[in-house]
Amino acid sequence: MNRAIKFKLKNGKIVTIRRLKPDDYDAFVKYITEFAKGPSAKWTWQYPGRSLPSRERAEKDWTNENNLFIVAFDNNKMIGTANIMKKMPDHPYSGRIATTGTTILEKYTSNGLGTKFKQIVGKWATEHCVHKLQTEVRHKNTRSLGNLLKQGYEIVGILHDTAFIDGEWHHEYILEKILD
Repeated sequence: MNRAIKFKLKNGKIVTIRRLKPDDYDAFVKYITEFAKGPSAKWTWQYPGRSLPSRERAEKDWTNENNLFIVAFDNNKMIGTANIMKKMPDHPYSGRIATTGTTILEKYTSNGLGTKFKQIVGKWATEHCVHKLQTEVRHKNTRSLGNLLKQGYEIVGILHDTAFIDGEWHHEYILEKILD
């Protein structure tokens, strides 16, 4: 993704999607802090008080040619992020496998943004010779699971008892999508 795009959500709101830049670090910290306090955080590895990557570490990841980190803004407010990272880009056998992830503030979910993020990530993956996409999703995160299945991911396994949430153990589905 080389340029920012305008995207119209199902609710009519127009947001801007673009690459995450080193100058976005403070907005990213604010976003993750807000996200971690919301109900969607329990479906991810984010939680209040979790230590965030240093500015230097974040900038290194965001500018690495083997990664794509994108963000959606509603005016000047960061409302969602998505990423794809090649797992072992220099490995002779496994260098074409990448992991993906998405977070969106609750107020903006179910408006098409997750689908748009997956389309952008998929396009980047194809352009960067990725063969397989991998991700994990908690079994009760039906919105994310439905979106991933709609985008062509398949459930290939399950990790049992990965998180204790609201008094019960939650499992994670392992999903993959083969691109070529």
